[in-house]
Amino acid sequence: MKQKKSALRKEMKAIRKNLHAQDDGMTARLIASQILMLPEIAGEVQRGIRASSNEPHIVAGFMPIQSEIDCLYVLKALNAIQCRCALPVIVNKDQHLAFKEWDMVEELKDGTFGTKEPNSDLIYVMPDIILVPCLAFDENGYRLGYGGGYYDRTLEIYREKGHSFSAIGVAFDGQKSEHVPVAKYDQPLDIIVTEKKVYRP
Repeated sequence: MKQKKSALRKEMKAIRKNLHAQDDGMTARLIASQILMLPEIAGEVQRGIRASSNEPHIVAGFMPIQSEIDCLYVLKALNAIQCRCALPVIVNKDQHLAFKEWDMVEELKDGTFGTKEPNSDLIYVMPDIILVPCLAFDENGYRLGYGGGYYDRTLEIYREKGHSFSAIGVAFDGQKSEHVPVAKYDQPLDIIVTEKKVYRP
């Protein structure tokens, strides 16, 4: 299993790098427009309200590293319809991610693995929507990441706690794989959104 994932990870890094090099910036825009139309986002959320709590939805994104899609553009689009935005924070190795609210203006600090994260005085939140980066994905909702397991641990603990949220993978359509190797700790995504299609396992 580990060897299969390692081989696919190497292959998909090269594929995503090539897709990123050919992208003129439209991919993030098309993905943002698809996400805005999702039932999980549309309707009440477009008015900035969660039906259950009368508060704006909280959407966690990520600052792109390597050849990842520019999720910042997606967050800006969601922020424009009054969603509260957050970014992931790695607290400790082998633990799940925490999320801190970000006002889209506050300067970010350097995080682990070349990421950027909100400053320590900003508040922790539990997102209603988690946008997840991918190296590869399949139609069953499984994704291949970098191997740290942070998102898998996060999705698992949120689901165990009964927190209501949607995990949405963000990827180039060319990152779709016929089959992503799955281990017992791997957590499926609820939705994957590409520039071409919305996949619902």
